[in-house]
Amino acid sequence: MGDQLRVNGNIVSYGSIKAKIDSDLFVGFTSIGFAHKRERTFVYGMTPDQAPRARTRGKYTAEPIKLKGPKSTFQAMRQALAAKSGDGRSYGDVEFPVVLQLIEQEESHTIEFDRCVFTGASNSFEEGAEALMEEVELSCFHIIEDGLTLFSGVAL
Repeated sequence: MGDQLRVNGNIVSYGSIKAKIDSDLFVGFTSIGFAHKRERTFVYGMTPDQAPRARTRGKYTAEPIKLKGPKSTFQAMRQALAAKSGDGRSYGDVEFPVVLQLIEQEESHTIEFDRCVFTGASNSFEEGAEALMEEVELSCFHIIEDGLTLFSGVAL
């Protein structure tokens, strides 16, 4: 199946995204970035052509999720996570799922981030008309796109 032909239809864009952090909807993010990779290496042997004989299964890595948005959005996120911690204050140890839904008419996609934790934040306050912004990093175990995975052989 190839790419869909769209006649007078909208394609998913930033306004099509819904972000759920531990089932709570957050709408203040102005930027969401993520990546994952599977490092697979070749295995060589004593063959006359010195070409690879095989490749390894590889090592799967989900890189940090980077979120940017108003400080108030992240404060609400921290408070929601801290409420689930043992002491009611620490939000750094609480694991949670993140789900992005991209929905536009006949097209929809779901991206799941499994077992996320809050790993860092950076603030830069500048004079101007814009809201105070914050950048946050989350660490996750897996990224699953529309039920499909880059890794193999792992039961989730």
